[in-house]
Amino acid sequence: MPWVLVALGLCSGAALWATAPADPDGPWAVPFVRGYMIAWLCYLAAAVLATRAVRLPRWALAWIVAAALGLRLIALERTHPLSTDYWRYLWDGRLINAGVNPYRYRPDAPALRHLRDANWRRLSFKYIPAIYPPAAELLFAGIACLRSRDAEAFRWSSLGFDMASILVLIALLLRTGRPAERVVWYAWCPLPVAETSAGAHVDAFGLFLLLVALLLAARSQGRPGPASALALAGAIFAKGFAALTVPFFVRRGGWRVLVLVAAACLVMLAPFVGSGLHLFGGVSEYFAHWETNSSLFSLSHWSLAALGLPDNYAYYITRALSTAAILVAVAWLAVRQGPGTEGLLRATFLALASCLLLGAPTLPWYVIWALPLLCWWPIPGGVLLTLTVSTQYYLRWAYGDRYHLLLWIEYLPVYALLIGQFVWWRGRAPGPRGRAGMFSSGAPRSAATTAGGKPWRG
Repeated sequence: MPWVLVALGLCSGAALWATAPADPDGPWAVPFVRGYMIAWLCYLAAAVLATRAVRLPRWALAWIVAAALGLRLIALERTHPLSTDYWRYLWDGRLINAGVNPYRYRPDAPALRHLRDANWRRLSFKYIPAIYPPAAELLFAGIACLRSRDAEAFRWSSLGFDMASILVLIALLLRTGRPAERVVWYAWCPLPVAETSAGAHVDAFGLFLLLVALLLAARSQGRPGPASALALAGAIFAKGFAALTVPFFVRRGGWRVLVLVAAACLVMLAPFVGSGLHLFGGVSEYFAHWETNSSLFSLSHWSLAALGLPDNYAYYITRALSTAAILVAVAWLAVRQGPGTEGLLRATFLALASCLLLGAPTLPWYVIWALPLLCWWPIPGGVLLTLTVSTQYYLRWAYGDRYHLLLWIEYLPVYALLIGQFVWWRGRAPGPRGRAGMFSSGAPRSAATTAGGKPWRG
């Protein structure tokens, strides 16, 4: 049985190798999606096998981690670049190193003409100033110090942070008494493999810091301390998603956590205060226009527009309703937060998942923020989303005229699975685990042991 895991890892690597287009300058979306789907099927089989196996040899975990690295290296080399964002990272980093505030000037500003080079043409949205939070911008500046003309370093750094996240997830699984092999639900998923290696998104950095904050809290039975609060602040200012998790950390660690998070954020903000209100220019543009690939958000927007509301009013009303719904979901999760580390983990990743389903946009690389949830609770709808969110998003490059049809194909089966599981859970007779059953990760393997017979350390 363990050798099946080896074969599935090799098949997944072969599928990712095939994502490269036959012609480097030719169409790439269809070959990518085809290889991605095959890799996803191998991933699903391997994850189910690793989760259901009663016993795996000691080398199985080493193989999972080694294969995870191999998959990312293959994607780095073979997969067509899935984003141009890293060119913007390089630009912002160069601006900071030149003493220019990236929040104050748009890339197409005449005052920055002397800093333009051949890479400047690769930038998207040149009319928008910096949109990334200060911790991300400081990271960009640090990497740009090493490679001021080449964005390749950003792809390697993204891959490195993602691999570090896998190691932190293993430590968290062991802390909660779960088999470390469950990390395969994240480690072999083609979504983070592609988006961190071929996309080089800064989300890998933010998720790593959030996982570190959770691990530091887990060392104190799920009670965040100063170090955990500082890591959380870094995650928030790497990508704003992590701000949704603050109530859960505050409830477990007290108000000093909030004070420390706020103080750390102010320190990271200090180098950029000279930009004034320009600090929010890029973010305002983002929230005022972006709804790509969203589900309930798009449905609400279309419905309001169909009722005769002007499109801009329909959008702003939908944005307000969406934000309110996310805040209600976070408040509900904070009130119902369970005890211990698993309670903190569950609330954290469910809040991030609710943002993906209720908010906009829902870009594939955003989904990695909620993906660690599967290591504890492999929810079928969430697993399927890792396939459909990427296939729909990238197929639009080939079938853009069928965008709305692709959107329905993406989300209908996901919501059907989520609703079906919820109905099934509610219909179950109360058992020893009561209503916690939907998010019970089940007992660890028989006798809660590793393959060598030694107990898992919780």
